[in-house]
Amino acid sequence: MSWRDDPRIKKLLEKATLENLLKPCFERVHEKDEIQKMESTLKYALDKYEENEESETEPLTDECLDALCEITMNHGKNHTPESLLTLSKLFIKVEDWRLACEVIWCSASLAIQEFITDRQLNVKLDTQGQKRAFTRALSHALGNQFSVFEMCHLSFYTNRYGGHDANAALVEAKDFIQKLRAINGMPHLLIATTEGTLYCYRIEHDGGECHLVRQHRIGK
Repeated sequence: MSWRDDPRIKKLLEKATLENLLKPCFERVHEKDEIQKMESTLKYALDKYEENEESETEPLTDECLDALCEITMNHGKNHTPESLLTLSKLFIKVEDWRLACEVIWCSASLAIQEFITDRQLNVKLDTQGQKRAFTRALSHALGNQFSVFEMCHLSFYTNRYGGHDANAALVEAKDFIQKLRAINGMPHLLIATTEGTLYCYRIEHDGGECHLVRQHRIGK
């Protein structure tokens, strides 16, 4: 049986509509003037599932498909960076690289927002450029990784990424999320001002003064 005829796939794709899953992600991740374009592009991409007449791909294993559907369906609107990566795996399995890459971008962006919320930073990142500046302020390595996800986002419009690119971005996203959360255990203090400046201080184990490690402007 073709994976396109599998009722579990049809059920999942029906759930993964703008209203039930990706639209809430778009509203949390994208700029306001970008949401409408993203919605129309996504509608077109989802419609292609019914119109696609390409030869059948290899059937998905039942074990993999059951696990992906169960995890993704149970999360609904309350997605986490990890559950979005699970969804991207499904899109990779059905060879929809555009949706896979866009969900990876949403996962990385959501991880940044959770980082800010968990640490109660007074930072609002309204644009893609501000997210880039914020991650570079944390570390150059994180900033370089974020550029990978920016290319994923761009590929949603250009459709230039293939399976190798999507899988590589998925690996980067997992590492990016882990590194963001590991910052919590580092001896650093992050202070964000209302003017849009982020200060990163190193805290010495033996006490004394904090040392300014990095200062970065994240506002417009």
